[in-house]
Amino acid sequence: MLSSPLYATDVLPEDGDSKDWWLSTHETMSYKVGEWSNGLDAFFSGQRHENDEKSFVSLRFGTILESEDGVSGFFNLDARLHLPNTENRLDLIIESDADELTQDNRLMDNEPGQNILQSAQNTRFATMLRYVKDEWNANIDLGLLVRMPMDPFVRIKFDQDYQLGKWLIEQNEALFSYYSLGYGGRYSLAARRPFSDRFEFGAEFGTTYLELDSETYWRQNLYLNHALSDRSKLRYQVSYLQEGSKPKAESFLYYVEYQQVLYSNWLIGQLKPQVTYERENDYQSELSLTASLEVLLGPSFL
Repeated sequence: MLSSPLYATDVLPEDGDSKDWWLSTHETMSYKVGEWSNGLDAFFSGQRHENDEKSFVSLRFGTILESEDGVSGFFNLDARLHLPNTENRLDLIIESDADELTQDNRLMDNEPGQNILQSAQNTRFATMLRYVKDEWNANIDLGLLVRMPMDPFVRIKFDQDYQLGKWLIEQNEALFSYYSLGYGGRYSLAARRPFSDRFEFGAEFGTTYLELDSETYWRQNLYLNHALSDRSKLRYQVSYLQEGSKPKAESFLYYVEYQQVLYSNWLIGQLKPQVTYERENDYQSELSLTASLEVLLGPSFL
C-alpha cells in the first residue's frame, strides 16, 4: 500500500535562478503530475482543483550486491493521484510488482539477478481506483494487473489504531481476489513507541494466506528507528519468517538501513546492508548490500 513519501514536508529553497537540466526536468514532471491529477479530478467530479499536495509519483532504482547472484539492479515506480473533489474518496493508484501478493515471505525489497533495464521490463504494474470509506476505516481497490492477459482484481483493507499510553497500536485486515492469481487474506498487528525525539521502537506481526500456494506465511519484525538529523535516519531491524498452518522456521534476517535526503525534499539516497539465513541454504549466512536513489515528483516537491 502506498504511503506518503518520506520527508514530504522538508521543503528547502533552491539556489540560483538558472536550473540545470535535471532540475528543470524534475520541475516539468512535477507540474505534469499536478495536471494529471487535475484532469482526472475534473473527469470524475466535473470540477478542477487549484493544487493538491497529496498527489505524487515515486521512481526508485538502484543496485544490489549479493554474495550468491553478484551485482544486479532494480527499478520501481509507484504513484498516487488524489482526487479531492470526489469528496476526498477517490484516488488513482499505480503500484509496481503488484503480483507480489504478500510481504510476509519476502527476504529483500527487490529480487536480485537482473539489471535495471530488465527489472523495468519485467515489472508488473497494477492500476487501480481506490475508494476511501472513512466511516469503515477502509480502502476498496478495483483495478487491473497490467500484463497479458489483463488480470482484474478487487482488494479491500481495514485499518484501526489505538493509543495505549505511549504506545500506538495499529491493526490491519485485508482481503483480495485476482482473476488468475487467486484469492487470499492478510492480518497484521503493529506497536510502536517513541523513546525520545530521535528514537522509536516498534514490533510488527503479519500473516498471509494465499489460495494459489495453499500456504500460510508468518512474519515478525522488531525494529528501532534512529533519526540522526532532520534529513537522515537509520533503521535497525530483525525479521523472523515462517511458513505453514503450523508455523515452521524458514528464514531469519537483520539489516541496517540508512536514508539521507540528498537534494531539496525530493531526492533520497539509501544504503541497506543485510545478512540473511535461509532454511533451504542450511541457514548459512548470505550477505547483500542495496544502494538506491528515490526521485519524488508532484506539486508538493516544486
